[in-house]
Amino acid sequence: MSQENVTPEQEAVEYIESSGGFLDRVPSWLLSMVIHTVLLIVMMFLQVDQGSKKAAVIFQATADEEIVEEEIIEEEEEELEMDLEVEDMEEVETEVTVDTPQDVPVEVEVANDTMDDEPPPAVVEFTPTADVRANSSDNNATLNAYTSGGGLDARKHADAVAMTGGGTRASQNAVKMGLEWIARHQLANGSWNYNHCLVGNCNCGNPGSLVNCTSGATAMGILPFLGCGMTHREGTYKRQIGAGLKFLVSIMKKDPKCPGGGSLHQKEGTMYAHGLATICLTEAYAMTKEKSLKVPAQAAVNFIMYAQDPTGGGWRYSPRQAGDTSVVGWQLMALKSGYMGYLQVNPQVPAKAMNFLNSVQTENGAGYGYVTPGKTPACTAIALLCRMYYGWKQDHPALQKGVQYIGNMGPSGDMYYNYYATQVMRHYGGDQWTKWNEKMREQLVKKQDKSDGHSKGSWTPGSGHSGSGGRLYETALSIMTLEVYYRHQPIYQTQTMDKPAALE
Repeated sequence: MSQENVTPEQEAVEYIESSGGFLDRVPSWLLSMVIHTVLLIVMMFLQVDQGSKKAAVIFQATADEEIVEEEIIEEEEEELEMDLEVEDMEEVETEVTVDTPQDVPVEVEVANDTMDDEPPPAVVEFTPTADVRANSSDNNATLNAYTSGGGLDARKHADAVAMTGGGTRASQNAVKMGLEWIARHQLANGSWNYNHCLVGNCNCGNPGSLVNCTSGATAMGILPFLGCGMTHREGTYKRQIGAGLKFLVSIMKKDPKCPGGGSLHQKEGTMYAHGLATICLTEAYAMTKEKSLKVPAQAAVNFIMYAQDPTGGGWRYSPRQAGDTSVVGWQLMALKSGYMGYLQVNPQVPAKAMNFLNSVQTENGAGYGYVTPGKTPACTAIALLCRMYYGWKQDHPALQKGVQYIGNMGPSGDMYYNYYATQVMRHYGGDQWTKWNEKMREQLVKKQDKSDGHSKGSWTPGSGHSGSGGRLYETALSIMTLEVYYRHQPIYQTQTMDKPAALE
């Protein structure tokens, strides 16, 4: 039977019968999930647009964007038992010697017998698969926005790209020291916890308070490794990455309201945690094409599509709740990563999310608020990055004005803002990026803990929301900010490449 004639149901059977990869056996819910996935996508295409009715305001964010906690009442979700096998994962090493900057293992090669038949995108610009194409011109325009850059290929050449893109040996060494600290604080079951002191014999200080947000914390543990090209198949920390991915898939839950979906949503972490964990699974799949990651990655994407507010187009703490800009940012980044891995993404979902951003924008899109129209630094940075990924051109007047606003603000002590703002400035480029980069890079290198103690390589939480996530949260965001040179290729680059020009 030719590959193009294989149905989703047959693909699921072949997937379950195959040996190797992560899974030795797959729970029955996953088979059912794959069979229902196509039905879910078709139903979403047929969904009637509810118009541009403004999302209901649940509460007003304070001027400094502090997110107000609220009690969330959820229905019980069934936790799934999943048996994953990861090569050499009997135990997790926590003491790892960091190599010198020029020795980062970033070339990713995967054994053919565990790879998906469909090759990963080798260049920045690529054509979407038939599964995610739409018929209307509006939906095609939305899909075309996905091809505007931001690919993962530069991670293969992290050091070289950093040296030519604004990084330094010192900034790369800071990344490596930070990765060592994160590896040292992984728990025995493969997870991370925002209370990093749970590893024992730890006197780092500044633990986070979200101790029950294990999916979000584990995602924060994995993402910095993926950000410099390492995977569960290749790299100094492949065992740590594999154990973390195994943990995430093992805690995925099925929601009876979302056939074909898998939830990593937790009460303390809410949809924040699900979005972060989805990025982990989709990036790991996009980078390796590991067959056994495809199903859980697609399931996580499906849950995001289900959880979108059907009226306002956003996301918030609970599924289908009226949105806020902060949660929206993580979900849209996860959908972008899913698309880059050739997973099924309904183009109507990001299109509706643009309606939400319209509802909180000011100055014709140059500024953004949290749940109502406004202009605050973090929300503006988040929304502008989403606008860049989903179709705005570099010469869009509102984007230019928003970039100027961020440039005038400059880096701050709030790493959440810095993380998003640095990506915006990097993608936009030019003199404003150069000025921003010099300040941001040197600030992070200077503030990193360089002592000989257990906290070496980490960052002490600053202002903003770092208290809840603690030292792990601050360190992960700091590392990913320093990985900006290669973590995603520039959206507005003019050439398509398989490797950086400096290596040709």
